[in-house]
Order: sequence, then structure tokens, then C-alpha cells
Amino acid sequence: MQIQKRYGWLWLLVVWCFMGTAAAKTLTFAGEQWEVKNGIAAPGPNNWSEDNAWVDELGQLHLKISYLNGTWYSAEVYQLTNKGFGNYEWHVSGQLDQFDENVILGLFHYQGPDGQNEIDIEMAKWGDASAPLGNFTVYPASSTLPLVTQTFNVNPTGLDTIQRYSWRSNAVCFQMFNDNGSDEPALSDNIASWQFAPKNYRKAIPQITMPLHINLWLRQGLAPTNGQEVEVVIKRFSFTPSQDVPTDTASWCQ
Repeated sequence: MQIQKRYGWLWLLVVWCFMGTAAAKTLTFAGEQWEVKNGIAAPGPNNWSEDNAWVDELGQLHLKISYLNGTWYSAEVYQLTNKGFGNYEWHVSGQLDQFDENVILGLFHYQGPDGQNEIDIEMAKWGDASAPLGNFTVYPASSTLPLVTQTFNVNPTGLDTIQRYSWRSNAVCFQMFNDNGSDEPALSDNIASWQFAPKNYRKAIPQITMPLHINLWLRQGLAPTNGQEVEVVIKRFSFTPSQDVPTDTASWCQ
């Protein structure tokens, strides 16, 4: 009996080691490699499913919040290589203005620890159905400073939007537009813009390269109050690196 127990525990250990070392699913999107989050983890925490992120035949990234056998599952992709100063742009398709108060779409840099070195575009009401949906946020390089955020209402004219930020050492410019199908949106398509250009920028703005993340998840892992699954499509993503040249931001953040 003792021998059987011993080999039983050994078998469980082998299975656990295999599961712990299984390779993460990867995707190619916008010409770059992304890993797909799987299992129970932050933020939230959420149940993340590698089946909830995929690239279609048009090269578009799909993220989905799904319900299966009594459990809600979320989606995230992220890069293992870091990116720094430059222009980041996502072409997003989805019913953003219909988001449940527990649903969150994040387009962001994150290095951590929590509360530091993060730049976010988030569509989230954080559990308050009456709150503005849009959030532009910068977490500082220094733990002695608070985060700074700008919230705004999101009333798109259709399903497609362009969301982007330009990150420099001394400023971050955020913009969101209705997507009219052109490479460069018109000022009349603007939904929201905000520039963060503090005097103490070396401490208030991240100065290091960081991994890039895209996720669709549930606040505190809570189910959508409307009980509905959610899907968002990232039709395009682009990154244009920039030299660390401080700017007054007037010409590129309107």
C-alpha cells in the first residue's frame, strides 16, 4: 500500500511538472509575436482562456469574454519583448458603448510593480453603470507619486474606433477617434484627447521600455451584470518608435 501511495504521488508530481512547463500559446498579429494568457491570474483575478484570443483569416485579433460550464473566461495577449517611446495605435471594432459595467478593454504598457510604470487606454466603468467609459491613465516611474487619469464619455458613431497614444520622456498624448476608414482620422472624428505633460516628468512618466498588453476582462472576476458574452476585434495595430526628444506636444496632441 505504501508503495502504491508513493508511486501515486510521483505520478501527480510528473503531471504537475508537465502542466507547469507547457508552452504558452502564441499568435502572430500585426507582424509581431504575442503570447496568450491562460489560467487563473491577475488582473481581477480572472479565468483566462487561450481559446478566447485568436487571429482570423484577415489577420485581425479577436478577444472574447465567454461563459462555459458555469465559469466566465477572459482574454489577454502580451509581448515578451519590451517597447519604449513612440506612437502606438489600435483600430478597434466592437460595441464599446454597450459595455457592461464589469467589462474592461485594456490597451496598455505594463512593467510593474503595481502602481508604477504603466500607460493605459481602458474602456471600463469599474462597476458603476453611470460612470464614463473612457479612461486615459499614466502610472508614474516613482512610487512616491500617484497615478494620473482622465475619464471621458464614449459615444462612437459606429462600431469602429481608433485609439492611440504617443509616449515621450516628458509627455504622453492620448487620442480616440471614430474610424472613418482613412489612415489618418479627421479632427471632426475626435472622441477624446488628453495630454499629460508634467514638469517632474522623469518621475511622473515611465522612462523604461515595457511589455505591451491587450486584454478583455472582468472587474474582480465578476460576471457581467447583463449575463452577456462580449467580443472585440483589434483590426490593426501599429507601433512607430521615436527618439527621446522632449516636445511641447502642441503639434501632436489636439
